[in-house]
Amino acid sequence: MPGKIGFGLKEMSLLGQAMEVAEERVSEFFRLSDTAWRRCPYEVRTLHELQPREVSPVALAQVFKMRRPPAGGRLRAKDFFRICLQDHNLLGLVRREGQGELLLPLLTYVMAHELVHVVRFSSFQHLFEASESEMAREEARVHAATAKALSRVKMAGLERVVGLYDLYGAAEPGPGWC
Repeated sequence: MPGKIGFGLKEMSLLGQAMEVAEERVSEFFRLSDTAWRRCPYEVRTLHELQPREVSPVALAQVFKMRRPPAGGRLRAKDFFRICLQDHNLLGLVRREGQGELLLPLLTYVMAHELVHVVRFSSFQHLFEASESEMAREEARVHAATAKALSRVKMAGLERVVGLYDLYGAAEPGPGWC
């Protein structure tokens, strides 16, 4: 994306670590096996891979429901979820807080939060298409589940990140944070 700064090698390495922790904790929280994850197909994209419609000026991440056309002799299309990380907003938040060490816990929280959405959408605990008021209530449920899933993770700054969501995310559910 022109004019927006995306993740470099260091940030991509931190993202890999964050994804590992987030997937492990969300798996444990929902009691998902590796096989169960196949019913929750998702992919993660960072800023340089996003289409213009997938870039947000305010969100830290967004989930889109996507559809792959039938392939390999299959008759049906395949739905999956795309987690679109907003590198520029994540890096901007860390810069505003003045603490670069917050990036790993922030990425861990955001990835866990988005994976909770993916699991809930995939298992029809919440419909992807919903009214604004229902989406606001869902954000609160997802934050509570994410905080609980991550509660036993020992990571410097993670409690602070959860606290930042408590302060700012609840005021503007969805678009303001995740």
